[in-house]
Amino acid sequence: MNETTREFLKIVSDIQGNELETAAFNIREDSQCAGRQSTPNIKIDSKEDGPGLVIHISKNAQKETVYIPACVTHGDVDDLVYNDFYVEAGADVIIVAGCGVHTSDGHDARHNGIHRFFIGKGAHVLYKEKHIGTGKGVGKRTIDPVTDAYLEDDAVLEMDTIQLSGVDSTVRKTSGKLGTRAKLIIHERIMTDGDEKAKTEFEVELNGEDSGVDLVSRSVAKGNSYQEYHSTIKGNCRCT
Repeated sequence: MNETTREFLKIVSDIQGNELETAAFNIREDSQCAGRQSTPNIKIDSKEDGPGLVIHISKNAQKETVYIPACVTHGDVDDLVYNDFYVEAGADVIIVAGCGVHTSDGHDARHNGIHRFFIGKGAHVLYKEKHIGTGKGVGKRTIDPVTDAYLEDDAVLEMDTIQLSGVDSTVRKTSGKLGTRAKLIIHERIMTDGDEKAKTEFEVELNGEDSGVDLVSRSVAKGNSYQEYHSTIKGNCRCT
């Protein structure tokens, strides 16, 4: 694990000291695995049909944390990863993602993380994600996250996402399908500067009685930067 990755871990995942000694984690560096550890209640495996992870979270996981940061430390890297999370009914877990992209060699650097959440009945997931770009030169820093969430009855998914600075281009896509009394809470914060561009697309289907979504997106666009926002919420039953 190189020094750029270590610095990114402190920023995007708030990892300090010996926090990884007992936690479940997978650290992705320039499209490769730089470290992995499972725990009795959180098992992390590589996907068999492509780049990415399959993460199984047991119902016995209560207030446990799993870290899955991804870092691109130089240009000429186009990282694509598919991560699937299977959360058993009744689990209560924190998932800390986050991505740092760095280039100073004149080449473009990109990370595209596609996450799917299958959240069982009554489970609670807090998903925390930070994005940042660093480095100088003409190489573009791009992060394009995709999140698809499927919530069974009484499940809750809280998403707390932040884009800090330095990302030249980002397209953020989030979709959700909710069962009875399921709740989706999304708080997004984005800052752009210079000539950076950011686009956000949300699409949520409320399919179960008394399901609900709470969606807040806050943005700061400095300099000549540009931001675009689209949200579609479909209430297919009694919902909020």
